[in-house]
Amino acid sequence: MTVESVHLTSARVIVLGTAQDGGIPQAGCECEACRGGRDDPAVARRPSCLGLVDDGGGRWLIDATPQFGSQLADLNRAAAHPEAGAPDGIFLTHAHVGHYTGLVNLGPEVMSSPGVPLWVMPRMAAFLEANQPWASLVRERHVVLHQMTPGVLVQLGKHLSVRPIQVPHRDEFSETVAFVVQGPSRRVLWLPDIDRWPGDWADWLSDVDVAWLDGTFYDDRELPGRDLANIPHPRISDHLEEYGRLTREASVEIRLIHLNHSNPVACPGTREAELVAAVGVGVAEEGELFDL
Repeated sequence: MTVESVHLTSARVIVLGTAQDGGIPQAGCECEACRGGRDDPAVARRPSCLGLVDDGGGRWLIDATPQFGSQLADLNRAAAHPEAGAPDGIFLTHAHVGHYTGLVNLGPEVMSSPGVPLWVMPRMAAFLEANQPWASLVRERHVVLHQMTPGVLVQLGKHLSVRPIQVPHRDEFSETVAFVVQGPSRRVLWLPDIDRWPGDWADWLSDVDVAWLDGTFYDDRELPGRDLANIPHPRISDHLEEYGRLTREASVEIRLIHLNHSNPVACPGTREAELVAAVGVGVAEEGELFDL
């Protein structure tokens, strides 16, 4: 969707993508959701990405997806700077393809951007420094790496900060983090990828106003022929009642992101989408704005 410019009175976040790494439609797939996304761009979904904007017009991205170009354009438009170019910084959750490969756009073949700050965990930094083409981006200072520590705030301005939370995931190449984004009066949680909910995970929601959570799969009936034990995201169906309870008792708005193309929740009007709505849980849509 196209995001209109807005007049900022405070920091805010904007949802720029809601799908799993491959987006919807996904390459090589002719399932109902992917056919629908090809036939009607309005129902297509880009890979999960969150934009941050402060009242001074600063612009940051959480993750650099394969659809980096259109997501950056929407971020700039939301910040009322449609020709602003590269963001003021990027935070990376981890080293799976839907979350960092958009960085290639910062190199000499595309934007040739100078010195974009890139906040990463230590193993993520080592991965980028050791592997091309990311190593060239670092060496030629198209990006400047800033290492994060779990739980330690990154202050972006007077009214905006970001705090990484390390989460369990398939960490072949790097750690995985979620982010709590804090504004002048409200905070949100952005958590696109996790293998399982740890015992204290509900505590993460106790002091946020909105939680965008990993909703990759609805249940184990998806992706016939694939061993979903090797893709251990929390199944929505296993946790739906708990999500509803937390929404009511913790006064947090839960919205599902990182939806796989196989997930029926990604298609409005399905039985599964109606079950999610019935317990008070939302399915995130591109262009959602939330003032902080």
